[in-house]
Amino acid sequence: MGSMETFLRAYCRTPFLLSKPEKDFYNILREVFNTHTILAKVRLADLVETERHHPNWQSNFNRVKSKHIDFIICDAWLCPLVAVELDGSSHQAADREKRDDLVDQILQEAELEIVHVPRQKRYFHSDIRQLLLPKLFSPHLM
Repeated sequence: MGSMETFLRAYCRTPFLLSKPEKDFYNILREVFNTHTILAKVRLADLVETERHHPNWQSNFNRVKSKHIDFIICDAWLCPLVAVELDGSSHQAADREKRDDLVDQILQEAELEIVHVPRQKRYFHSDIRQLLLPKLFSPHLM
């Protein structure tokens, strides 16, 4: 049981930043892309800029401000190279599919590759490398 103080607090620290499947996948990404930096749970608004002079600036910003990307593979200067979404069963829900389509569209316009990886019980280094390595050398990055 928690103390009265615990019940009165508005916030408490989460025990883990990543779920077990996310942590497992993060570890694979770190092993496969050990010369890159892997960031987790990055806010979409920190990946794409909304043009302040655009007539729909506020609504554009509202679309990105509360969404996160599971993982970002960055170069040594922390330049985002590839966005990675780990898609579990929740991604099959209609509202989640709509959210994913919007995020994909936004990232495409911002010229940042996104790759959706189905959540699995086990990942193989070779499969992840084959899936993501070509995206690190995409023409729009040159």
